[in-house]
Amino acid sequence: MKLLWLAGGSLAIGAILAQQPPRPSDAVQRLVKEGQAAIQHGDATAALDAYQKALALAPDSAEFEDEVGFLLAVLQRTQEAIGHFQKAIALKDDYAPAHFHLGGAYCVESNWDRCIPEMEKAAHLVPQSFEYRSQLGKALLADEQYAGAASELKAAAALRPDDADNWNRLGAALQNSNDLAGAVEAYGRATQANPRNIDAKNNYGLMLMQTREADKAIAEFRKVLEADPSNATASLNIGIALMLKGDSDGALAQLRSVVQAHPEMATAHYNLGLALKNKDQLDAARAEFEKTIELAPDLAEAHYTLGISYWQAGDFDRTIAQMKDAVRIRPDYGEAWFILGTALKQKGNSDDAISALREAIRLRPDDPGPYNTLGQLLRAKGDIEGSKAAFAQGASIKARKEAGLADMLNHGEASLPAARKPDSNVRP
Repeated sequence: MKLLWLAGGSLAIGAILAQQPPRPSDAVQRLVKEGQAAIQHGDATAALDAYQKALALAPDSAEFEDEVGFLLAVLQRTQEAIGHFQKAIALKDDYAPAHFHLGGAYCVESNWDRCIPEMEKAAHLVPQSFEYRSQLGKALLADEQYAGAASELKAAAALRPDDADNWNRLGAALQNSNDLAGAVEAYGRATQANPRNIDAKNNYGLMLMQTREADKAIAEFRKVLEADPSNATASLNIGIALMLKGDSDGALAQLRSVVQAHPEMATAHYNLGLALKNKDQLDAARAEFEKTIELAPDLAEAHYTLGISYWQAGDFDRTIAQMKDAVRIRPDYGEAWFILGTALKQKGNSDDAISALREAIRLRPDDPGPYNTLGQLLRAKGDIEGSKAAFAQGASIKARKEAGLADMLNHGEASLPAARKPDSNVRP
């Protein structure tokens, strides 16, 4: 019996019913018992039939409307279920289970605009419900509302600190909120709560890598492999961690073994290419990047990095082709727009270069590089005022960054880098 993504399991119905006062009608009570028995045996169809009959005898029952809706949702009859949840709420607006289940039905359809307000209403009505707070956090995380997700998932963790899945989601919310230290702690709590949770261990290791604790990350990935020797992701991440700690030879050996074991794994070829590039084996690196693109043609990072390798070889035509592919796949790829503009400048295509550089500036307004290259192009075209403005903006951004670095050094403070999808460490 397939359950709703957010429903919390069919046994929840039995628990709800057990808390209800007896119905005045003997027939209703008999149908309730039949429905409960069917639920215990996993027979959602029989349970639905019993509760529909009970609802016909007690049409003013918000509880029965909700229970019928739940069973319809279990049977994948989502639109019918939604109608019953709405009727339950119309009968009893403060009935939290109906709001929760209605939100869950919308979440199944990824309709976050309708899902989240219903989940919020349920959590507001019963703030001490772990299920309501945790599933609201899950929905907010899916809708990329990371700060809100972190808040709800923290509240849920306080209510049930031994739930590994909740800690794992909290780690993801904090990671995407750039709270890397908090994410490390949350993923660590997930692995403590459930040492067999492979996903949490991988996430914990990845966060340790991002916080420059490569040795600890490798230890976590090795724990994953102890539990699951065929886990390709953990094997790949060990190679990435070895690159981060500067062990080029170890990284090469590890990544070659991953490629040999998983020749169709595009990200393994990509990271092997990076390791070869770090060893200045550029022809071999390009071959790996090309293999990556063959296996995963929509991996923008592979096009970008292959384009950079062509740039280093002075092949601007191929650089341009790869950067165009990168920005076609990922239109918000500011670094690729910058290199595209610079390569077009080298080929004498000033107008297209200016357009690409302006896009790079729009996407990455705090990067001085595109301003300076744009300034050179505008000066060459005789736009002296535009050139001066571009150079001035670039200089201002550079000075601001240098001042921030100096202040950090003077006060002995160090901040972690913002979490983002790195161009150099693509993982599956």
